[in-house]
Amino acid sequence: MNTIFFTGNVGNDAELRNAGGTDVCNFNVAVKQGFGRDAATAWYRVGVWGTRAKSIVEHVKKGSKVAVAGELMIGEYNGKPQYEVRAHEVDPFCGGKADTSTTSGRDDRAPQRAADELSDDCPF
Repeated sequence: MNTIFFTGNVGNDAELRNAGGTDVCNFNVAVKQGFGRDAATAWYRVGVWGTRAKSIVEHVKKGSKVAVAGELMIGEYNGKPQYEVRAHEVDPFCGGKADTSTTSGRDDRAPQRAADELSDDCPF
């Protein structure tokens, strides 16, 4: 079994379907690779099966950042590699914020302000 872990941006809202009596949630994730002129994007088709599929579908929306761990399967379509992942774990709140309407007055922006004050200059 090939195991993979990656983070990226969701390319489309998650879709919930029923396959042979089991729920399955599918969505695409774009993962950036390289920098500058050598930058490329790899697309992964992610499938979440069973009861987790129903719970994750409402949280995975286009443009959101997710972390995915699962089994990697590589196929080919029209001469191009196709990456499919049967996800074991999906974190739909990776690097983002959950719905803040229930946070009872807590200031969720404080950590962001501290991060903004950090310099990109290398100290050495």
